[in-house]
Amino acid sequence: MLNLSKQEQMRERYRRMKQGYRPALEVYLELMNPLVDNETWLLDAGCGPGGLVKQHQGVARLVVGTDKYASHFQEPAEVANLVESDIGVLPFLSDSLDVITCSWVLEHLEAPQQVFAEFYRVLRPGGSLLFITPNARNYTVWMRRLIPNNISKPIVRAIYGRDEDFINPTFYRANSFQQIDGALQDAGFRCERFEHVSDPTYLAVNDLMFRLATTLERAIDRFAPDTRVHLVGHYRKPGATGAGVG
Repeated sequence: MLNLSKQEQMRERYRRMKQGYRPALEVYLELMNPLVDNETWLLDAGCGPGGLVKQHQGVARLVVGTDKYASHFQEPAEVANLVESDIGVLPFLSDSLDVITCSWVLEHLEAPQQVFAEFYRVLRPGGSLLFITPNARNYTVWMRRLIPNNISKPIVRAIYGRDEDFINPTFYRANSFQQIDGALQDAGFRCERFEHVSDPTYLAVNDLMFRLATTLERAIDRFAPDTRVHLVGHYRKPGATGAGVG
């Protein structure tokens, strides 16, 4: 079984092997942290019961999460201000938010253009959109896409030891640089930073598989770096950065 604790151990092992390596979540938070201060209105779109923005509660002026399954969470959400809402139709005024974060959500978007247009609407001029998502061009994602959505839950439980209550359908319509950048540029956003980040731990159920995965990662780094498994991006709505709402 490859639980989260074991995955983290494997990532640390890989960090020691690959000079300068940083996991995708570390890159994501590095992008996020400088954008949040005591005037920031932050939305975690599609937040789920967990919260990668929980550390910003008490720092930002407001942290709010939206999720269409909010009323069905079996555990308390880590985002204190939680709104049940589809992220394609957000219950916020236009030009009202400073930062939108979107973690492990883009792969589930059936209509990404609609969602990106809604993000653009609610962000203030100069506001930022941050995301972390799987890369549809990566071999582990190819393997995942072979699994029908209706049997994903027992497989996730068997391999990773996690009982995920809400396995959303995956569409991978915004899961490559070309797809994401094209759709966000069409919505009006401008790219500030985009990274492809490797991670050999998804197959590392034992030492042999970890060694095989790291060998594959070396080949990817050399010949196809744009197929690394994680995509991390920062896009901005053009214009001056907005001040907080009084």
